[in-house]
Amino acid sequence: MSIEPLKLVTIGGTPALLNPALQACLESGVFHLENAGAILPGAEENALPPEDNPYAQLLKDFTAMDLQEVVDPKAAEDGETMSPEFIRENLERIAAKLSSLKNDYTAASEKITEYRNALLHLQHLKGTEDDLGKVLQCRNIVCKFGRMPAESLQKLELYNNPELLFRAYDLAHDYAWGFYFTTPKQATVSDGIMKALLFEEFHIPAFIHGTPQEAMTDLQTALEEQQQLADSLKKERTAILQAESQLLSRIYRYLLYREEIYRLRSQCLITKDKFTLMGYVPITRLDDFRKCAERVEGIVTSYEDPPDSAAISPPVKLKNNRFSAPFSMFVEMYGLPDYRGFNPTTLLAVTYTILFGLMFGDLGQGLVMAIIGFVLGLRKKKIALAPILTRIGISSAVFGLLYGSVFGYEHWLDPVFHNIGMDFLPLHAMEHTDWFIYGAIGIGAVIMLMAITVNIIVKLRRKDYADAIFGNNGVMGFIFFAAILGVLVCMLFTDINLLTAPYVICLLVLPLLMMFFREPLGALVARKPMHHTSVVDFIASNFFECFEFILGYATNMLSFIRVGGFVFSHAGLMSVVMVLSEMMGEGASVVVVIIGNLFVMCLEGLIVGIQVLRLEFYEIFSRCYDGKGKPFTPIAVRYPESVSFKS
Repeated sequence: MSIEPLKLVTIGGTPALLNPALQACLESGVFHLENAGAILPGAEENALPPEDNPYAQLLKDFTAMDLQEVVDPKAAEDGETMSPEFIRENLERIAAKLSSLKNDYTAASEKITEYRNALLHLQHLKGTEDDLGKVLQCRNIVCKFGRMPAESLQKLELYNNPELLFRAYDLAHDYAWGFYFTTPKQATVSDGIMKALLFEEFHIPAFIHGTPQEAMTDLQTALEEQQQLADSLKKERTAILQAESQLLSRIYRYLLYREEIYRLRSQCLITKDKFTLMGYVPITRLDDFRKCAERVEGIVTSYEDPPDSAAISPPVKLKNNRFSAPFSMFVEMYGLPDYRGFNPTTLLAVTYTILFGLMFGDLGQGLVMAIIGFVLGLRKKKIALAPILTRIGISSAVFGLLYGSVFGYEHWLDPVFHNIGMDFLPLHAMEHTDWFIYGAIGIGAVIMLMAITVNIIVKLRRKDYADAIFGNNGVMGFIFFAAILGVLVCMLFTDINLLTAPYVICLLVLPLLMMFFREPLGALVARKPMHHTSVVDFIASNFFECFEFILGYATNMLSFIRVGGFVFSHAGLMSVVMVLSEMMGEGASVVVVIIGNLFVMCLEGLIVGIQVLRLEFYEIFSRCYDGKGKPFTPIAVRYPESVSFKS
């Protein structure tokens, strides 16, 4: 199919109308914005610098708030206007409420963590009836609670410090838990000693009093109170956010909208008294765009064909039929064509489908693939490969019918063909190896000739007569390659000798010489001066290029041997599955066949798919396609599916 024709749209007006004009372009959904300065060289000299976005800081402030649980930009609608002051006032009001709650919640969370840790530590003091409040509130003694390795108890005795005492209350997991006591004067020295002994201090809340058991009861009560407080604060925060959710969603959507508007302004030319906005619209959607543009009073809109200049490359929107449309993802993977180039999607779709069927021919497995692709295509969340799977599955089934292969059983269809009088079918791979090898090379040769023909047509449309006539993928290359093929076919399958003097001179030597002298001949045809180089450099470079051309014809054609190779590979793998199934019992045999078919479908199907894509890119596209175009991307505000901010 072709490439969607476009119109170059130019919009002008006073600077005050730029934002409404951009809004109209956004609403149309069919406008691809271009940098006006690139299309109008020299016009940037009088242009003003981009205007600062008054909403940029507000958007940063908004995203700094932890609001992802209630903000849904898709729940709001476009069309309303909000001043920066209105947005700032509401954000500050909501932020003040949330900030106070957040501070209280943080304090409660810290206490919850502290109390939980204290409860864990006090478990090690259950064996004492000492009043912890009195111990911790001593004035003339420094008291610290914690643990240290049990082996450090003996090391502590070696210090022989009368003003340092460690009292162990529990030994657990190679640690001694307890208090160490020291005098205020010796506190620094004692801390150093205990640190050397790997003592870890654990904080006990100041309000603790009574025995450890009583203290744990008080701690549990305090912990529950803090948990209730934290829960109530969370509920209060949720209530505030739910009450403000609609306003917040509207604000966020509007901020994203204004952010996009000011980003698009940088692509426009703005002077003191006017602006210029340029872009492309598909001809089929021109009426829809006009309706949106006419709503903005005071702007002037003009429509013209894209300029015929190599310096300006319009975007590309592929126009494909229903069969080839899913394969456009492969074209985009390689690169889109130039606007005035050739849309290779249909060529790729047809050749990919046929080659896959040839390499993975199995009636049963092909139908399973087609059904899987059809079912996946029915899902709401579309899978791009699903329609491709349906097409190549049908192709695999068709060629599997010709091969007589049904889930690896090679002779199930023999009686069918015999009864209808087609005894030459099925074509069993292992019985016709020569046919498949020669056929694979022949298919490759035909596809290469087709690619060269396409390249000739494309080059002639571009008026690139030098490459179209004298290039290795031009007329001379076609004649030379076809002549070589003719010689090979006659040598292998007939007794005809084509290597006569007229044949060799006219169809081999002369085309090769024209490819050798393609630069001066091309300059002559184009009526352009030739770039002069030394005779030695000219001969050397063109000799090796012609040698590379010949080598390329051979290697590209031989690459298609893999088509026949994968036919044998598939038959070989399935024969292994059948042998394994015969070795098993009756019940296990069916399981082996099912698992074997699934394994071959997944593994070989994936490998064949990749290999066919390689043939498309390296053996076909390399001869007729460059893929240097840029995609047609209508401007739009990309509202996120889900919102996630950093708190």
